[in-house]
Amino acid sequence: MGTLPTPCLTLLTDISRYGQIDLDLIDAAIEGGVDMIQLREPLLNDARIIEIGNLIAEITKGRALLILNGNPEIATKINADGIQLPEKQMNIKSSDISRELLIGRSIHSKNAAIEAELAGADFLIAGTIFHTNSHPRIKPSGINLITQVCGATEKPVLGIGGISLDNAERIIKAGADGVAVISYIWDSQKPKCAARSLKKKLRVGKFI
Repeated sequence: MGTLPTPCLTLLTDISRYGQIDLDLIDAAIEGGVDMIQLREPLLNDARIIEIGNLIAEITKGRALLILNGNPEIATKINADGIQLPEKQMNIKSSDISRELLIGRSIHSKNAAIEAELAGADFLIAGTIFHTNSHPRIKPSGINLITQVCGATEKPVLGIGGISLDNAERIIKAGADGVAVISYIWDSQKPKCAARSLKKKLRVGKFI
């Protein structure tokens, strides 16, 4: 089982918005400083997830963590480093999952963070912090969510939702150990540079 680097920069996939998974972009983003790729494609069937996951695993091997949002059994078939579970599946405990896998939990409140830690989560992704086109109808929770969650758990916390170069440092200074992004890197014409710039902001917030 791997561990999260600090600060941790995570890139999520989103075929529903971008039409495909650009493996070259993922490779460049990792070269620029992305520490973790999260394969999050709820609309794809298991066979397609395994196909894409194996391709991504070839890129991330020895360079970045690969996390699957979904079925733990599928995660093992693509040699993923971990699994990401939604808040609504809090009934799934760490004892139900291979301990070779990191267990991430998506949470939206302080109470959910406490429940997730009790359920055996290794890290938490908290959001939605700022307005995001991925979930345009969701009201952002703001920086206070990070402050509350980090005050309630000792587990690593990553902020998600509308993260950009302008606000990433605020997330870290509020106590988070990293951020998870989609559009900031996927929309960039220079993903390596985008990742490098964002990682620099995270380091400034964490260590200065």
